[in-house]
Amino acid sequence: MKKVGLVLIALIILAWPLQSAEFKRIIGPVFSSFSRPWPGPFPEIYPVDFSPGSTLSPFKDNRFSFFGGLGLEFPLSGVLELEFEVLYKETGGQHRVDTGFFDSYLYEFQLKEISFPLLLQTHFWKKSRPYLLAGIDFSFILSHRCQIFYRPEVGQIQQKVMEADLKSLTRKTDLALVLGLGFEVAVNKRKISVEGRYGLGLPDLYRGPALAFEGTPVKVRSRQFLLIIGYVIR
Repeated sequence: MKKVGLVLIALIILAWPLQSAEFKRIIGPVFSSFSRPWPGPFPEIYPVDFSPGSTLSPFKDNRFSFFGGLGLEFPLSGVLELEFEVLYKETGGQHRVDTGFFDSYLYEFQLKEISFPLLLQTHFWKKSRPYLLAGIDFSFILSHRCQIFYRPEVGQIQQKVMEADLKSLTRKTDLALVLGLGFEVAVNKRKISVEGRYGLGLPDLYRGPALAFEGTPVKVRSRQFLLIIGYVIR
């Protein structure tokens, strides 16, 4: 997977001269979750659901954070653009466990990653600039930690009781299919874009003991929704 990502980067750099590209800053919020609850890491207070069911929604048990980075846009025609980005993101998910009448545990999973989206933009018209986009997002996962918070009663402040490093149980790379919709406007001869982007993770991120339910493997995949503000700087 690492070799695939490096090859993609090299192809982009060599295929188009940089002087034809537009550089832009990218920033925005990200909503992320897993396709199913992450297994563990403390089964004595975390009842793991081993069923193979999963969700496509990035908002179910989501973690809210922000991301930022830089992008390069290469015009292919009047309505087509190829975009390559480098982003730093903090993603993950949450899972709440009610253990009694009033008390509960909140598990917050935090992944830090560097991602390299490669996207094709299709503009509807040359003058008006709404567009569709599709592509892939290749990521290196830098770390994965879980923080556990305990709330003794409803209405009381939850307290951090434990933290675990899950990097050894987590895949080092991720690959997602990306679909999105955006709109681009010109302000003072600069382009500003607003975009919504959905990422569907493909590989199983869990690298712990194999999980199965009635002979069906259980997999944990990433789900992300990014709300993007882009500003062309050249």
